[in-house]
Amino acid sequence: MRRFTIILILFVLLGPLLALAIADWQRAKDAKRLDQTWAMTTVNQVPEFGTTRSLEVLPLINWHSDRDDLRTEPGVSYLIRTDEETILFDLGFNRFGESPSPLEHNMARLGIERSDIDTIFISHVHRDHVGGAEWAKARSFSFGPEQADLGEVSVYAPISMTYPGLEVQTVESPRALSNGVASTGPIPRRLFIGRVDEQALVINLEGHGLVVIVGCGHQTVPKLLERVEAAFDEPIYAIVGDLHYPVPKGRLYVAGIDAQRRLASGNGVFAPIDESDVANEIELLNRELSFLALGGHDTHDAVFDQFENLMGDKFQRVRVGVPIMLGINRQVE
Repeated sequence: MRRFTIILILFVLLGPLLALAIADWQRAKDAKRLDQTWAMTTVNQVPEFGTTRSLEVLPLINWHSDRDDLRTEPGVSYLIRTDEETILFDLGFNRFGESPSPLEHNMARLGIERSDIDTIFISHVHRDHVGGAEWAKARSFSFGPEQADLGEVSVYAPISMTYPGLEVQTVESPRALSNGVASTGPIPRRLFIGRVDEQALVINLEGHGLVVIVGCGHQTVPKLLERVEAAFDEPIYAIVGDLHYPVPKGRLYVAGIDAQRRLASGNGVFAPIDESDVANEIELLNRELSFLALGGHDTHDAVFDQFENLMGDKFQRVRVGVPIMLGINRQVE
């Protein structure tokens, strides 16, 4: 009886760990298969797609803000203005299903109407980018708890998605979307929480080069830079957005587990991203970029200090409500 009790206790204690190990083994197999496919993949270069002289990226949802009247959360939404177009990049988290959602609240405070938006660009279908878990599960998106009539807005997504009354266009490979605006196409990655296909927005800024707007950075920085170099003739100038550096810890915990660090980055739950990984990518980005504006919804504050120490005036922290101006209106903090 004592031996049975010991076995039972061990099973109770080790069972969850064994389940994690099996799940991570499957993740590793899938990740290896995706990496092999990536190595054999070739992409066609996107033909010349025009330029914009000015570019404004206004953070609507992210982790940091200097204004008490604006809401923050571990999600992402940017309003992007070019010479000709206004683009909503992702729709935040609305983790608690509020009405108005943090996105709707901040839009109202900043004087932004849904009718101002010409295009919606979905980086990837995770809950903190499409307006909540309900919409991610349904492969849809929403500004708030209820899906509103969006008129004739154009929508681009990296996988098949739906929205009432709209045709959501699936971007399968690098392509131009409009004058001066393009997509990297989806870059797949197998995380512990499952496969994710993430695209980034590419803006061709006249006289400077490409500005890449990134939602989470699940693609990994090396693959993102590789894709941009392969798909576009113009050089990369800047990255604006979020790159997933939850070191030493992330912003979001699930059942006591650091979800951003152990489930959504690194090489699995037992080999999460660490300080050396971050240091290597900081060096890489400093070499490759003329400017970086980094969001904090999935990056620890300590990493911001490292970027600032190395990049100086080439680096800016993303803050909700503070526009990032590039091109003819470039401003640096």
